[in-house]
Amino acid sequence: MAIQHRRSKLAAISGVILAAALSLSACGSDDEGQANSESAATPEVDISYEISEDTEEVQIDGELNMEQPAAWLISEGDGEPIEEGDLLHILSADIDIENQEVNAHDFDLGGQTLQLNEQFQSQNPQAYEALIGAPTGSDLAYYLPPDTLGQDTPAYLNIIAVEDVVPTHATGEEVSEDQLNSELPAVTLDEETQAPTLETPEGDAPDELVVDVLKQGDGPEVQAGSYVTIHYRGISWSDGEEFDSSWGPDNTGAPAQFELQQLISGWQEGLEGQRVGSQVIMSVPPELAYGESEGHELADETLVFVVDILHSADPVPTE
Repeated sequence: MAIQHRRSKLAAISGVILAAALSLSACGSDDEGQANSESAATPEVDISYEISEDTEEVQIDGELNMEQPAAWLISEGDGEPIEEGDLLHILSADIDIENQEVNAHDFDLGGQTLQLNEQFQSQNPQAYEALIGAPTGSDLAYYLPPDTLGQDTPAYLNIIAVEDVVPTHATGEEVSEDQLNSELPAVTLDEETQAPTLETPEGDAPDELVVDVLKQGDGPEVQAGSYVTIHYRGISWSDGEEFDSSWGPDNTGAPAQFELQQLISGWQEGLEGQRVGSQVIMSVPPELAYGESEGHELADETLVFVVDILHSADPVPTE
């Protein structure tokens, strides 16, 4: 069966719901914004579903007609309780409430990740409160009333299956130094957060892409069109100055999510075939980075990245 949805169109909790929360806070008075942030009572409704590559079924017994956003568990898992700061592996489905059909889903692609941090809590309080303390393996329903996503838009329902808690740093087996390329700078890890720090490179920058695996993971392989969740830090070879980092200056930043094919060529070549759980270091020459971006401040720079691969979802089928 051909899958006709695309991830960019999927109404996932970390995408559309976030946008909806922002739109709520942008309209009306402060009092109205506060009212909109309060969850409606858990509705008297039963929701069941079966979603896979070949099956897209959902059944809603009861009326979903609340006037406020609401989030509640529709089934409880048997895993450990979800905690603040956890990085969750979730599968998500956008449901047509009126026709009881699945509009789109990523169950067959491997889903995505969602971190329960302060930003998510402030912008999605209903989902945050429902998830905190819930057992891993639980299923969540997130409901938005009509017109929330724009004038004359229907009520919105998203089903989120919490598959697991994902480590926020690479957990693969450390590779011995004698297997590493000696011309790449050394990497040290923060004892508490495991955030990497890169030493200032020495000598001439490599002319070609150089990739070393510092930790070897055993998860799924990253494919050419995969949707990846990563932590990364990047410096310039010329001076060792950091120009970008998902870790942030205090090493507590949230992991980033990208479609691999949207990134610079050096990342596409360097990460394809690597396994989830791995940590890699890459030296990327200008022609595989920003060399063709006229006026870019890094156009002439060889860049060095250290990347922790936390999750990888399959590419979206084209047919």
